[in-house]
This record gives sequence, structure tokens and C-alpha cells, in this order.
Amino acid sequence: MIVIAYWLLLLIPLFFCLRCANSLWPLWQAWLIGTALTFFIGLRHEVGADWFNYLPYVTRAEGLDLAQVIAWGDPGYNILNWLFASFPWGIYGVNFVSAAVFSAGLVLFCMAQPRPWLALCLSIPYFVIVVAMGYSRQGVAVSLIMPALLLLERGRLRLFLLFMAFAATFHSTALLMLVVVVPALQGRTFATRSLRFLLCLIVGGLLIQTFLIANVEALVSNYIENEYQSEGAAIRVSMNLLPGLLLLIWPRRFDLTTQQLLLWRTMAFIAVGCAIALVLFPSNSTAVDRVALYVIPLQLFVGARLPGARLFGLTPLQLLLAVLGYCVGVEFVWLNFASHASGWLPYANVIAN
Repeated sequence: MIVIAYWLLLLIPLFFCLRCANSLWPLWQAWLIGTALTFFIGLRHEVGADWFNYLPYVTRAEGLDLAQVIAWGDPGYNILNWLFASFPWGIYGVNFVSAAVFSAGLVLFCMAQPRPWLALCLSIPYFVIVVAMGYSRQGVAVSLIMPALLLLERGRLRLFLLFMAFAATFHSTALLMLVVVVPALQGRTFATRSLRFLLCLIVGGLLIQTFLIANVEALVSNYIENEYQSEGAAIRVSMNLLPGLLLLIWPRRFDLTTQQLLLWRTMAFIAVGCAIALVLFPSNSTAVDRVALYVIPLQLFVGARLPGARLFGLTPLQLLLAVLGYCVGVEFVWLNFASHASGWLPYANVIAN
């Protein structure tokens, strides 16, 4: 019974996926899904291995001025803590707003896929349950990168950079994903492409200088010099590697535009690069694992298109069932065998307490 909430979170969209796999979400349905996710994630109580590590963010912000809070780094998240520090619901207010941003980014991304319900199912076992409810700051950062990638698919470079800047205010490492821009830059003429590249170079440099450079020493110390190892990193990196290899081997089966192929092929190469880095530098598995979090959208992008790819001689229904079986398997393994799963069990919500 202690895990029933997590299973309902997966099985409800799985039911709709089986019932109407190819149906798109009307606006009211998207709002309903986003609201449900926000309440489930945002009002959790003592759920997540880092729950108690986030509490000092609220307490240290009380009584300080805004300039001091911004100076800590990751200003988006710290400003949230500052805003709610004087209220009795403190961490719950921070988590609720973070969950709303996360859910909005995820729902927008799912709506842009050919099978939104399938994309949502793929997100539940790890991205929603583990990342959003465990790594709050990085979860929000990844969710903001999701609509940024959709904008880049459409060549909207300036809006892409704006979303990347917003993501960096929650976790500065989000700027690592600026590498996807260069292969995806398009323009009618060489001059246009050059100007877009120059814009990206200038804005990207300013963002890196503002958000990332100040944290480089701490990041290097935490993830490289200390050689932290992340249990289960190999499994999580493999979760990105599989869709990455499918896209790289059979790119034409996924019916992508040229812009989409340039962008998502780059994401696939990053997934492969993470796997290689994990083999070459196993003692730095935590650093590789954290980078791999930003490649999670690749799982949803490829998985939502897999039933229509007709791979391995399987029918669309067979491929759909295979993907759904994969989702159930991931959640079962994580809840029953992950070393830190106890931090998520039992699920508790502040409304019910």
C-alpha cells in the first residue's frame, strides 16, 4: 500500500495510452494533467532523499535582503526560498511553485509529441518521481530546457536562449546544453547562419560568465576532484543510450524534419558520450549522471515516436506495448531495488497530514 500512489501516477496515463494512444490533448486536459502533477509533486511531505537538505535553503534566506540571496548563485531557486521564508508553509510554497514550473514544461513537451500519453508514461518512473521529487533545482532546470528544445526545433533561437537563461537560474549546469545549438543553427544564407551563431556565442558567453563560471570551482570540487560515485548511474545513462542509439541507427524511421534531426541527433551523441565517459571515468559517475539528466527529454522524444517507426519487424501495437512494459519495469525496479528508494516511501502529501 505504501507505493500505491506512485503506481496510480503511472497506471492512469498508461490506461489512457492504451485507450487512445494517438490522441492529442485538448487544452483543458493539458491543464488538468499539469495541475494534478503540480499537487502531487509540489505538496509532497518529507519525500525525496534530499528533502532535509533543501530545508536550510529556506531558513538561511529569512531576514536577508534580495541582493544577498541573489549573490548565493542559482538566483531563481534562491529567490523562491526568500519569498516563502517568512511564511509558515515555507518549503511547501517553494516546492509547489517549482512543481508548477516543472509540470508546465513537461506538459508542453508532451503535447508537442505525436503520442502525448506515451511521452507522459515515459516521464513518470524516473523524471517525475525521482528527479522532480528528489533533485528539485535540476528537475526545474531540465523541464525548462524541454520547451527551449521545442523552440529550437522551430528555429526560435532568441526564445531558446531566454529559456536557457531561466533554466540556469535554477541550476547553472543547465548551460551545458548550449552545445545543442551549434549543429541546429539554420538560416537561408551563410550570413544569416553566421549572425545567429554570433548571437548565440555572445549571449551564451554572457550566461556562462554570469551563472556558471562562479560555480566552476565548487562543481569541479564536488563532482570531479572528490570522485563522487552515483549508484545506479550505469542504468540511468543506459536509459538515455538506448533511444539515442535507435535514433542514430535508424534516423529516417522517425519521420523528422531536418531541424529536428540536427537537434535530436546531437542529443543522441551526448547520450553516447555520457556512456563512454562512464566507462572511461567510473570514479566520476556522479558528474556523468548529473549531465545525463539533461538528456532525459531524448527518452520522451524517441519513445513517443517508436510505435510508428516499425522497427525489428514489430507492429505499432507491439512496439507500444513494449514501451509501456519498459515503463512498468523501470518503476518496479526502482521502487523495489534502488538503494535510496526508501527516501520516497511512503508517499505523503501535506494535504493528507
